[in-house]
Amino acid sequence: MSFTNEDHEHPSKIVERYLSIFKADPNLGQNFLIDPSPIQKSIQASCDLGLNNDSHVLEIGPGPGVLSIELLRLGSKVTALEISQDACDFLESEFNHEEFNLLNEDALRTKWPHDITHIVANIPYGISSPILERIQDHHQTNPLSGVSLLVQREFAHRMAMKSIPKDRGPLGIALWLDFECEIISDVPSSSFRPQPDVASSIVTLRPISRTELQDVSRKLVRGISSWCFGRRRRKIRTSLRGLPRRLLKIGKWSSADWLQILDNLEKVGGDLQGFMDKRPEELRPEQWTSICRLISR
Repeated sequence: MSFTNEDHEHPSKIVERYLSIFKADPNLGQNFLIDPSPIQKSIQASCDLGLNNDSHVLEIGPGPGVLSIELLRLGSKVTALEISQDACDFLESEFNHEEFNLLNEDALRTKWPHDITHIVANIPYGISSPILERIQDHHQTNPLSGVSLLVQREFAHRMAMKSIPKDRGPLGIALWLDFECEIISDVPSSSFRPQPDVASSIVTLRPISRTELQDVSRKLVRGISSWCFGRRRRKIRTSLRGLPRRLLKIGKWSSADWLQILDNLEKVGGDLQGFMDKRPEELRPEQWTSICRLISR
């Protein structure tokens, strides 16, 4: 089966057909796009990240397949992970495309194809954070060309660290290690059936190699920033004096080792002293890497 512009069906019709057979499962975060505009914006954003007919796309939670059809129309190979048996049954009855591989699997548990080039998805809001962790872990061993996601708007702002200091936190800093994050478009709740209680946004992740990460443990950057943001009202110096057990394990340091490291940092002076006297939301990602580089030494 192939898809052309002539046989294009409005996504609302596809979703309407699905909901006439099955109920949306709120436990799975099923809110289906019925507006073609955000679908096309998501596709265009993916094309800007190099998506073409040679690409292999991982789609997480295809639901009734309104996004899948557009990806296949581009000529891309699509591997779709769908945890809902109802959605899988519907997709199998709707179309059978040689470049569409549908798996009734949990995206957080199953093994992802090693050769995927892009990830495009309207992900369930309840698993946004663990999906992003999984994306970054996969990218470290099997580099991606780009990611386009539809997520909750507030979550998108934290991904992109849109407003400083409000949206600066461990999520945005972790993503910064691997990607340039950009909010492409906001999507109102009226674009979905059933309508979610919150607005959404399309976000892209463009891979980037950061020179700031040379000789720096990525795990340490994520661990220290997360630890300090968990104590947001404290200065960095005070938080690190709290003997963070998770951080000690990263460097295999004893408590005495860690206190000695901090004592040595106090003697460095210069910009580092200014960093240590700030609260976590005041530091740019590059400044976290500076702290971690000195700790590693």
